[in-house]
Amino acid sequence: MSFIYPVFLFALLVLVIPVLIHLFNFKRYQTLYFSNVPLLKLIRQESKKKSQLKQLLILLSRLMAFAFLVFAFSRPYFPSAGRESNSARQIVAIYIDNSFSMKAEGEKGQLLEQAKFKAIEIANSYPVGTQFLVLTCDFLPQHEFLFNKDQFLQQVSEIKESCHSPKLSQVYAQAVRIISSSAKKAEKTFYVLSDFQKNSSDLNVLKTDPTLWTYLLPFKAGKTNNLLIDSCWFDVPGRKIGQQEKLFVRVKNLSPQSYQNIPIRLTINDSLKAISNITIAGNEESVQELNYTNNSNGIQLCKVELDDYPIIYDNSFYLSYRVHGKINALGIFNPRNNGSDYLKTLFAEDELINYADYPESNIQISQFKTAQCIFLINNQALGSGVKTELSEFVNDGGSLVIFPDRVVNPGEFNTLLSAVDGKSILSFDTTSMNISNINYNHEIYREVFKRQETEADLPVIKGHVVFADQMQKPETPLLTFRNGKSALTVHSFGKGNVYTFAFPLDKTNLNFIKHVLFVPTLYNMVLNSGDPQEYARSTENEEPVILNQQQESGELKIVNVQTKEEFLVSLRTIGGGKKQLLLDEIPKTSGYYLVQNGAQILQPISYNYPRTESISEYYTSAEFEKTIGSSNLKNVHLLDSEAGFNEALQKLTSENQLWKYCILLVLLFLLCEVAIIRFWK
Repeated sequence: MSFIYPVFLFALLVLVIPVLIHLFNFKRYQTLYFSNVPLLKLIRQESKKKSQLKQLLILLSRLMAFAFLVFAFSRPYFPSAGRESNSARQIVAIYIDNSFSMKAEGEKGQLLEQAKFKAIEIANSYPVGTQFLVLTCDFLPQHEFLFNKDQFLQQVSEIKESCHSPKLSQVYAQAVRIISSSAKKAEKTFYVLSDFQKNSSDLNVLKTDPTLWTYLLPFKAGKTNNLLIDSCWFDVPGRKIGQQEKLFVRVKNLSPQSYQNIPIRLTINDSLKAISNITIAGNEESVQELNYTNNSNGIQLCKVELDDYPIIYDNSFYLSYRVHGKINALGIFNPRNNGSDYLKTLFAEDELINYADYPESNIQISQFKTAQCIFLINNQALGSGVKTELSEFVNDGGSLVIFPDRVVNPGEFNTLLSAVDGKSILSFDTTSMNISNINYNHEIYREVFKRQETEADLPVIKGHVVFADQMQKPETPLLTFRNGKSALTVHSFGKGNVYTFAFPLDKTNLNFIKHVLFVPTLYNMVLNSGDPQEYARSTENEEPVILNQQQESGELKIVNVQTKEEFLVSLRTIGGGKKQLLLDEIPKTSGYYLVQNGAQILQPISYNYPRTESISEYYTSAEFEKTIGSSNLKNVHLLDSEAGFNEALQKLTSENQLWKYCILLVLLFLLCEVAIIRFWK
């Protein structure tokens, strides 16, 4: 049995007072004169025994009535079935959700501050000697240990909002891990103080510990309108000098209120480059186009922003990239079946791409070092030295595009394909075959088509090579024939990519050359041949940062452009000779960051806050009860965060409370006392 207000039990000490009064009254004597002494002795002995018994019963009735009155005020109850009680040691874990959504305002103020006050109230309700564990969204190292009450209160006072929003199952697993490693035998309780957004409250996958009793205290926010920038992207890959850029901005309205003429601004290196007004209906999203020109080389720090209150953390989106000069593409062609002329026409006077070609009999190997993309067009014979140089070219980060010849020599070609980890050619099939499928999810075609057509009019290929089925060779099909075989594949080798067509680039395949598919396919292959750039990252993204430049020595660091905060990093070599940055700590603030080696700037990184916290969908009490019941979470209970902690816990345990029975016993013993006094003669 436990008590909600155990402090009232000290009132039981007052029971000593009626006992002392009772004993004092029994020691008082009174002298009576009577003539018949023997009869008096007999009556006296009989009356004394009856009087003592009567007084003892009265005293017992009064003591029991007062004792049960004290018990009633202490609110006794039986803990829920299955919960072990170990009063010698209690461990209380409290999770305070400090994600951005907790900055919303409720009826009693900001939700995060309400949660902190509630955590303090819970801690104060436990006796001295209780150990506390504090958890937040950040999973900080200092929160891996148990605290006494004073230390816990100090930790709670230092909690600030965080950009992270872990799943409830992750938080629960963290609490179980720390408590289990700290104590095996103890009364363990876990309180979750959160607004319980649906995107992070995965109660249905929660794997509960039968020894850890969990209480959920939801905090409700008022209705808040929110207009946010969800994402940004470019229409084509590769950022080049003089390039006309189209930056697309997806804006979401997560409220029923409509907005008119809201300005969206684009600044690059603190200079306003573009501005546009947007009108958006309630609960809708819109894609806005911002146009500008890259007028200078080097690093470009971009910021897209709008004005919206009171939720402001999702009003800005940061991007960064480096502007290069033109991409150099090189063609090596077969003079007897020259398909390079089609590429010359495609890239003629292009502002982004320089294209040069050489016959296979007069290859300029020295040009490989300045090229980013090399086309092998219907070749018959390539020297062993050329094959070795091409393999090194791809391994160092270049892109190789292969068109096989109609009169293909498998032995000659397979040497090169084997060197770049490609599939071997078996033969050439002269039958015609339709292309039937496009890989719309690949970066080559991702932003090319407005919609995906299932019955698109795709070109007919007249003759194609047959590749060996080598399952161990990793490749991604981009174009597929109707028979399921690949018409175009791509696979990685070292730092670069190898694009392999199954058909030649010649006049017999004019159907493909004249098709709308031809230009974006070849053009995007070249544009994706430059150094891969990641324009934006999330503060929740723990994926490694790949260094775009060769860096062998020096003390690397990442510097926040706005705050000048520095993060030390180290280098690790991964597959293909790529360099990966190892960060001791992921930046928690959105904005621009620069990877530096001393004063030399290597590349930019932009971090943005995740948008998951912007979706204001919360669990209701009915949904809580339904989920807890359907998931069979027997030791998980819902408490009312707006009521006092003791009152909320009392309501939860009302079925097992005994205070009503204590009141009935008080009345019963008072009736017994009255009956003894009135009817005992």
